[in-house]
Amino acid sequence: MEPTIITKGIKAGEALQDYITERLNVMLSHAQDSINLITVRLSDTNRIKSGFKKRCLIRLVLPGMSPIVVTEFAADVKSAVDSATRRATRLLNKTMSKAKSIPHDTLPLYFNKPFLAI
Repeated sequence: MEPTIITKGIKAGEALQDYITERLNVMLSHAQDSINLITVRLSDTNRIKSGFKKRCLIRLVLPGMSPIVVTEFAADVKSAVDSATRRATRLLNKTMSKAKSIPHDTLPLYFNKPFLAI
């Protein structure tokens, strides 16, 4: 799946876009069919005191579930992308395992009761 890359204060050239796309494809390849949309936001936060200047926000939209949103700060863009991708993968795996553990064969109680005819 091709991610949407949005930048603010950072020039994302073709090489950086290819790096982000490749990194996401490798880390999220097991769940490509489960993801509807991937958005990557890169920005320069200019946090001089903390030393972390680059921010990477990854948003994964899954069908029928709340979106997964991960934010990471780092000194350079690639480190921020790597950290955010690792965290997004862990959260996606956790979310998908929880969704698989829910028993889907049972119906809600109101479906099991007969409807009243008036």
